[in-house]
Amino acid sequence: MRRLWPLLLIVAFMLITFLQVSWIVREPIVETITTTRVKVVTSRELATVVVFRNVTETFRETTSLWTTVTRVRVVRETVSTTLTETLTITLWRTRTLGCLTGFLITSYWTVREEFYHGRKVLVRDPEGRPLGRYREDFLRDVRREGWGKGDGEGNDGKYIGYVPGWGYIKRDAPLDVNGNPLIPWKTVAGPPGIKNGTKIYIFSFEARLDPEVEERLLNTVFVVSDRSPSITGKHIDIYVGEQDRADMESSPYSLYIKDAVICLEP
Repeated sequence: MRRLWPLLLIVAFMLITFLQVSWIVREPIVETITTTRVKVVTSRELATVVVFRNVTETFRETTSLWTTVTRVRVVRETVSTTLTETLTITLWRTRTLGCLTGFLITSYWTVREEFYHGRKVLVRDPEGRPLGRYREDFLRDVRREGWGKGDGEGNDGKYIGYVPGWGYIKRDAPLDVNGNPLIPWKTVAGPPGIKNGTKIYIFSFEARLDPEVEERLLNTVFVVSDRSPSITGKHIDIYVGEQDRADMESSPYSLYIKDAVICLEP
């Protein structure tokens, strides 16, 4: 029996060694996926969902108990790697629009006195205060278009506007009826039947136009924020910016489109 003790000790030692080696050979990979920042978007707008994937792997290499113990002390026991994945998704918002046919689309602009050659006359505001001297043919078009920019000769070069039934006013920028700056290719003068702030989408028309103008008309969301006594019924007037030539009627920005289909979003 005493002779068996050494053998039993050796067997016990090997068994313990096997159990320890089996326990430290490999531990499972743990994955944690966290989704953050989900953005709600509107039509034609891309949203980004960022997914953070945390992968934690614990490993220990082993060939024998002794080498394993040595390596465990040297090799990092936990290797933590963070991976970032970016997924791009497209979300669409369904809009219910009221579409109307048979609309007339025209345009208006801020006239510039530098393109006129008429006689200079003194202009006063409704309270009788002088605003400066402006050319008569320029003032005629200011009354028609709503706003004009002086040439700085006999005036200070600021914007002069005409309010029907009130008279001439002077401001630092051309304004809509609500006192907000006119925005080229955004501001629309609408008829009384379309509420202020209504968004307008131009759905279709038959006219042949400059490609740039056609692109703007079909891909812009216009907003009704201006009025004019001449805009009534099925008629909208789009503000296209400042005059850039003497004969604006020859400009591609001078619009007269009949039988257009427009859609409204309150």
